[in-house]
Amino acid sequence: MKKALKWGGIALLALFLVAAVTALSLAGTAKKRLAKKYDVTPPAALAIPSDSTSIAEGKKWADALCSGCHGADMAGTRFFDVPDLGLICAPNLTPGGPTKTYTDLDWDRAIRHGVNKDGRGLLIMPAKDFQYMSDEHTAQIIAYLKTLPAAEQNWPAVKTTFLCDILFQTGAFGDALNVETIDHARPAPPAPQRAVSPEYGAYLVTLSGCRSCHGAQLNGGKDPNPEAPMGPNLTPGGSLPAWTADGFLKTMRTGVTPYGKELNPKFMPWKNVGYLADDQIQAIYAYLMAQPKLETAVIKK
Repeated sequence: MKKALKWGGIALLALFLVAAVTALSLAGTAKKRLAKKYDVTPPAALAIPSDSTSIAEGKKWADALCSGCHGADMAGTRFFDVPDLGLICAPNLTPGGPTKTYTDLDWDRAIRHGVNKDGRGLLIMPAKDFQYMSDEHTAQIIAYLKTLPAAEQNWPAVKTTFLCDILFQTGAFGDALNVETIDHARPAPPAPQRAVSPEYGAYLVTLSGCRSCHGAQLNGGKDPNPEAPMGPNLTPGGSLPAWTADGFLKTMRTGVTPYGKELNPKFMPWKNVGYLADDQIQAIYAYLMAQPKLETAVIKK
């Protein structure tokens, strides 16, 4: 009996050591990934406009695509703050923040390639979506950001705990470091002609990152955030056809569905979609209604 207990204890100790070594290895690899520098050169230099019309368009795009993380004034936010996991702040994008020394090339690398001025990957920066943004629209955003008044707002650097590093390395947060998966040599495609069409709607759905929560086929999905609810089916197989185009537009303006349900802006960024013009929101609906009628995906917990 004593011999069995002895060997049992040794086995448990061995398992503990293996688990500890594995955890240390995972966390160490995560730290290396976060610290790695990338030499990224966009395929072509952007021509940044300075006319008022382009800057106004840049504001519209920034409001819709950037303000959800960086704030309405673009001065940044405390985006993720969980003591057991870490702190991630969306930086101040005004000339008073770390981007004040950014060149046009640096801006493009950050927005569409997911790296900062030093070449390190930007954590939870949706460059995987923004890589499809046209040169024209990217340049308009940059032009607008450069005209903002300087906000003297500084945020702490990214901090991740040992547990967070392990979860990150095992993929629990999904594709959180987009610089690793983007084809940096691929030229950005031009934007489709603006119209209430599935083609233009597809462009807006991609830039808005809808698939992050609604799945690759848009028939339901789950954001990596453990608190996030299931993202509903947006294809004709879900409830959207009954909303009608007018109901969809009204929902993106008010945050209340045709059935009276209030959308939680923490998980459904309807306010950001609502910055788009009527025809753009209608184009999104046109694209969704042009998708195959799919059954709602079942996500294993």
